[in-house]
Amino acid sequence: MADEKRCRDSDEETDWELSKKDGNWRPTRNRDAMRPIVWILCICLVIGMVVYFGVYFDQSSTTRVGPASVAGDSDSSADIRLPPYLVPDSYFVRLRPNLTGSDPATFRFNGTVRIRFNVTQSTGVLTLHAKNLTVDFRSIAVFSPIDGAIEVLNVSSDPGKEFLHVQLSGQLRTQDLASIYLEFSGPIRSDLAGIYYSSYEMDGVTKYLLTSHLHPTEARKVFPCFDEPQLKSKFNVTLEKINDGKVNTLSNTVIDSQEETSDGWIADHYAQSPPMSTYLLAFVVSEFSCLNSTSRNKPVLVCARPNAVQQGQFALSIAGPLQEFYEDYYNISYPLPKTAHTAVPDFPAGAMENWGLILYRESSLLYDALTSSASNKQRVATVVAHELAHMWFGDLVTPSWWDDIWLNEGFASYMEYPSVEKIFPDWEMEKQFLTEALHLVMKDDSLVTSHPIYQPVHNPVEINELFDSISYEKGASVIRMTKYFLGEEVFRAGVTNYLKEKSYSVSNHTDLFNALTKESQRVGEGVDVNAVLSTWILQMGYPVVHFSYDPGSGRIALRQKHFLLNADANVTSASPYNYTWIVPISVTTSRDSFQNFTKGWLNSTAGEIGTTKGARWIIGNVFQCYYYRVNYDDDMWFALTSQLIENHTIVAEMNRAQIIDDSFNLGRSGDVDQLLAMNITLYLVREFEYTPWATAAVDLDYINRMLMFSSNYSLLQDYVQQQVSPVYSEVGWGSDNGSSTDDSHLRILLRVVVVDVACAYESKDCIDTASAQFSEWQSTYPLNLIDVNLREVVYCYGTMAGGVSAWNFTFERYLESNVASEQTTFLEALACTNDVTTLQRYLDMAFQETLIRRQDFATVIVSVAENRYGKTMAWNMLRNEWDTIYERFGTTSLYTLSNIVTGVTKSFSTETELRELEEFVSSNEGQLGSSERAFQQAIESTELNIEWRKKNEDKVFDWLHEH
Repeated sequence: MADEKRCRDSDEETDWELSKKDGNWRPTRNRDAMRPIVWILCICLVIGMVVYFGVYFDQSSTTRVGPASVAGDSDSSADIRLPPYLVPDSYFVRLRPNLTGSDPATFRFNGTVRIRFNVTQSTGVLTLHAKNLTVDFRSIAVFSPIDGAIEVLNVSSDPGKEFLHVQLSGQLRTQDLASIYLEFSGPIRSDLAGIYYSSYEMDGVTKYLLTSHLHPTEARKVFPCFDEPQLKSKFNVTLEKINDGKVNTLSNTVIDSQEETSDGWIADHYAQSPPMSTYLLAFVVSEFSCLNSTSRNKPVLVCARPNAVQQGQFALSIAGPLQEFYEDYYNISYPLPKTAHTAVPDFPAGAMENWGLILYRESSLLYDALTSSASNKQRVATVVAHELAHMWFGDLVTPSWWDDIWLNEGFASYMEYPSVEKIFPDWEMEKQFLTEALHLVMKDDSLVTSHPIYQPVHNPVEINELFDSISYEKGASVIRMTKYFLGEEVFRAGVTNYLKEKSYSVSNHTDLFNALTKESQRVGEGVDVNAVLSTWILQMGYPVVHFSYDPGSGRIALRQKHFLLNADANVTSASPYNYTWIVPISVTTSRDSFQNFTKGWLNSTAGEIGTTKGARWIIGNVFQCYYYRVNYDDDMWFALTSQLIENHTIVAEMNRAQIIDDSFNLGRSGDVDQLLAMNITLYLVREFEYTPWATAAVDLDYINRMLMFSSNYSLLQDYVQQQVSPVYSEVGWGSDNGSSTDDSHLRILLRVVVVDVACAYESKDCIDTASAQFSEWQSTYPLNLIDVNLREVVYCYGTMAGGVSAWNFTFERYLESNVASEQTTFLEALACTNDVTTLQRYLDMAFQETLIRRQDFATVIVSVAENRYGKTMAWNMLRNEWDTIYERFGTTSLYTLSNIVTGVTKSFSTETELRELEEFVSSNEGQLGSSERAFQQAIESTELNIEWRKKNEDKVFDWLHEH
């Protein structure tokens, strides 16, 4: 890379030399006697142009001299696919990030890139992606092995499509390994996209680092490239760093060699990567430290800031075993020479599966046993497992376009459960799949404003919208369902065959379906997976299957319909299957066991299946393996409710959770009376297992949010306290010394749910205990004897009860905390205060980004919205500061903005709130970015909530009065 920008006369002849470093051709300059005169003329020309045009030239200019900026927000209406006839083979990327100095506004990077590419169709224009870069147009050089150097006539940009067009003097003929060379520079901002800076404090000094997030379409923000997932290429990366003995670099592979530049920087040359997509590149330049281990003789690293790296010991202990699990499961060795798991202080997502250099938010990788809870530990394990699953499913084999992103995210979102259960069998992750994924996404997917798993997308805004619960949790649920109807061995063999066939290449969902079908046929089952799963991924939603049992014959009549929370909704989205699914059926009865049940298929709107005669009750969708809801005749619901009240243990724990969730949501839709679900909750006084209680807590919370501002609200509080009291007394607050570490993992999680429910519905014992523990902590600080698993509850209700002084104490603890998961707990607790002035100050503080990081803004505003005193405040901030919030999160932060919208509006249930929502959406048309669908769903949900209150509020209160 040139150490500084060189000015070149447009008529200067270009020579070419073969680089000894990368084996590639690059331009050199003739060194004739006219060089000094040319330099003087160039300097004068540049000065004149800067005076006349300003610092940058017009982005649409076709003049060849520069530099010129390539910038601009993406036009959301544009189809941004590149022309298909340039196929990259290899990149040589060299970056020099300059983070010296104390003012981040001055941070910049410069770099060079040479791209070797194959030409499949003659062209006179080369089109690449570039965004927010200053490209030295005069540096651009194109070389053809057939024709040699080809003159560049004009260069222009299309900011709407984020294109850079390079017009040649002639046609570049069909050939292999032509190349283009460019020099560029750009700002390093704190925007959490492309390459950006982050910071942390160490020994009173602010330390800055460079990190990256190129997913899904931000590689173009770092260097000009062919930034589409199907255009896989080999990458040769060089990262330059200052030569102070402290700074180190990380990228996807391992450092192959180092050299000192002419001006004293150190260049780390990384080994060539396997073919991969641009969005999987990653860079870190920092003073981080790393913990080291190995997995089958390959290095495994956990890296973080030096004052937090020891919190990576747990992640290090599981990273190797998880990686080996996937090697064995896929029957494919890990493809890269190392795996580096790296925690950065500021990150827009939980983690990112960059091949060989996985980047994490600190709370997703670091765990401190003294301050982090069991759920924090599980979070680290599942995120590491999720990202490692991607090393094969997503990185080794990549969807050819973003419309199949569910193949990446759905598969990884499912595989995190069996992989973690393999290491920690007592965590019972299969049960937790219901509460952590299935039940949650079924609520989202029951809206008219949902969307199919597979949905065509054309531009970055539409691409970003796909990163939601449908791609992740519904994708995971469909993958899980497929495993169960095929069987573990067929599923696993089919996946392995698919990965081996498509290694280092791209695919679409039909490739996976065909591999699974082929394996099913090989073993004699003959399931047409493509036919089955097409009904699940090409239309939105899912069915509710009605089971009508005849005990005399043992026959069950089956019928399906599209389940919607608004059963009377007019569905305008067309379906190729008329909202009918090919449904795998399973059913057991009171006369059968949960290990010996009947299976079959429902291939049309109606059908039937045979089972045992004379049963008292039946249960469809055994263990809730499949992605649909179950409804019954009234007498069957009565029989199931009676069984739960008499002896709930006869029914499998996962199906108890299913019955709770189905009944509540069928009540919301009007398919059954809402009081059916309330009657089922009567049995909870005898329930002592985690999965049903975690399910009930979520479903009761909906009722809670709808009734919270009603005059009879205390009736709901009294009832829930009554139902939770036995299990609250059983699991309590742990042992006398405040520790629950001797309990099983699920018992700890049960305790957290139960105590949280008790306090949320204002159990006096719970509130008093939480307040007392918080007060004791204040008086004995820094000694903290509060159970780490209950600190979230104690900090919340202690901050609530203690007024402004307690809030200030909690905030001070947040500022001094060195553990990211603990910081999140403090941020959520700070939103619990009842002091409205303090709540507003807290929102303003998060918005200003002085003491609270940008990545944590969503946590703050959503937590404030969940406070009954803060809901309106949060909504007002979202409306009044929309332009700034959109600028920060609207185009690059994937699901952050959607999560904010959903979190702030989820309790809306009045006509006023609906009108404000509709007015806001109308006045901001075209300015909602990736949150557009979230706003449409917020409007639909608010309409549903209003209707639910009209139909159910009075009768629920009447029922509560009787119970």
